[in-house]
Amino acid sequence: MLQGLGDLLAGNYLQIVDTLLVAVLLYYLFVYVRGTKTALVLQGLALVVLVYFVCQRFNLITMVFILEKLLVIGPLAMIVIFAPEIRSLLEQAGKRSRLIGIFAPQEERRPEGSVREELTEAVNYLAEHKMGALIILQRDDDLSPLIVPGVKLDAQLTDRFLASLFERHNPMHDGAVLIRGGRIDSAANILPISENTAIPTELGTRHRAAIGLSERSDAVIVVVSEERGEASIVFNGRIARALRGGQFTEQLSAIMEVNESFASLVPRAALL
Repeated sequence: MLQGLGDLLAGNYLQIVDTLLVAVLLYYLFVYVRGTKTALVLQGLALVVLVYFVCQRFNLITMVFILEKLLVIGPLAMIVIFAPEIRSLLEQAGKRSRLIGIFAPQEERRPEGSVREELTEAVNYLAEHKMGALIILQRDDDLSPLIVPGVKLDAQLTDRFLASLFERHNPMHDGAVLIRGGRIDSAANILPISENTAIPTELGTRHRAAIGLSERSDAVIVVVSEERGEASIVFNGRIARALRGGQFTEQLSAIMEVNESFASLVPRAALL
C-alpha cells in the first residue's frame, strides 16, 4: 500500500505542487481581503459559480448560457473595478519580498514605540484642550493616489510640534497631518469622505474623512473631536470612539503590532 502511494505521488508530484501553490495563493488572497468590501464581492462570485454548476447539473440551458457570459465578463470587470486593490497587493508583495529588499534601499524608520509615545502625548494634549485633529499613520499602502496633498514638511515628530499644527491660529489646522516613516511628512492634507450610511450622524467631517481613507488603505487614522474632547482611532473601516487614558495607547499598540489578526479581535468602544 505504501509503495502504491509512493508511486502515485512520484507520478503526480507536479500536479501536487501545482495544487499547493494555488491553495497558498488563495489563502493569502482571502487573508488580504478579509473584512473588506472586496471579500463580499468574492463571496458573490463564488455564489455565482456554485449556481452555475447547479444549473449545469440540472440542464437549465438558459441559466447556464447567462451565467457563462457573466463568468467571462466578470473577471475583466473585476480587474477594472479593483485596480487600486490589485496595485496595493502587488506593492505590498514587493515591499515584503526579502529578495527585492536586498537590492532596494531601505527607508530609515523611527522605532514605532517612540512614534506611539509622541503621538499619545500630542493626542492627550489636543483632547484635553478640545482642539480638533486628524492624524494619519501611513503603513504599507501608498496613500498618494487617495489624498489631496497639502503642505510638505518632512519634520521630526515631537508631541509639541504635532499639537501645534492643530492650533486654531495655524492656517494648516483644518487638514490632516500625515506621519510617514516616523516623521511628519505633510500637513493640511484632504482625505476622501466615506459614503457609509451606517456612520452615526453625530460624527463630523473629520471622522467621515478618516473612515473614508481607512476603507481604501491600511492606514491608521487618529481623530480628536473639538466638540467632545475625545480621541478616536479608525482602522480598516471601523472606529473606536471615546478612548480615554490608557485605552488609546492599548488600542493603538494592538493595531500597530505585527500580529494583525490579534488587532482585529481587540474590543473597540464602537464599531461600524
